[in-house]
Amino acid sequence: MMSSKLSLHSLIVFYWVASQESITSAAEKLCLTQPTITYHIRSLEKNIGIRLLDIRRQKVYLTRAGKGLLKYVSEIYHHMVSAEKYLESLKESSLRVGVSATFSSTVVKAAVEFEKLYPNVKLIIRNSSSFEIADDVFNSQVDLGFVVGVDYGKRQLKNIELSSREKLVLVTSPSSSLSQKENVRLMDLCGYPMILGPETSATRRILLSRLRLGGCHMPAPIIVEVNSQDWGMNLIKSGQGMSVFHVRDVEKDITEGRLKVLTLKHDIWVGATALLRENSPEHPMADNLISLVKEAFVNHN
Repeated sequence: MMSSKLSLHSLIVFYWVASQESITSAAEKLCLTQPTITYHIRSLEKNIGIRLLDIRRQKVYLTRAGKGLLKYVSEIYHHMVSAEKYLESLKESSLRVGVSATFSSTVVKAAVEFEKLYPNVKLIIRNSSSFEIADDVFNSQVDLGFVVGVDYGKRQLKNIELSSREKLVLVTSPSSSLSQKENVRLMDLCGYPMILGPETSATRRILLSRLRLGGCHMPAPIIVEVNSQDWGMNLIKSGQGMSVFHVRDVEKDITEGRLKVLTLKHDIWVGATALLRENSPEHPMADNLISLVKEAFVNHN
């Protein structure tokens, strides 16, 4: 491929000088110094070997070649502006969001409000585990992630705190033997069948860590790994085991007697965090959704 004698940046500088008929005005429009403007014009003329402008008493006059070039450069500039608007419209027309299953109900409420406020923006939501979402944000597979607030081991991720104290509860079927205990020790859970998310689930890691700290060092008997909270909840209601949920996801089932919360000596609290990728263009609508999700957490507490 042949290299061009024309620098795109110099052509844009020429466009503004020629259309404004002033180096001073072009410098103001482009936020450049006048000597820099002059340098680009002279470099362009030197590269093509043709004089494009005559400058007399700070007034700019186009040569015949300059007038002819301006027609082409005007088209180039306006095509660039159109291309930029096109790319911006693509970014604004869809927002890719990863949502941890732990906080899905909270984010859904915010998403409903977001769609009312911004009907032209399409939300593409992926429900997954927190560590998978962190990877997706890091690899630019999603624009934004809502996850449990833990260390994901990636310095390139920017963390925005949504809530510092969200309660996780252990639940089981009201017919289970554990549900009959008024106070449950972590050791009581040793060997009890569990229905948990995949290994990339932050809540699973938090629960198993708490069990080990409580003295339970035997392998956790995880009878089912689920990616869907609904599947897990249905299995628990049928008496298949125990699991951990964000308290607001099970409030109705607890009130109506379909699930029983196991009362621990020390409650389990986690933070809620929004993840963005550092040093990459931020989606123009990301802040709007983050604000709505943060508000949803505040209104529930």
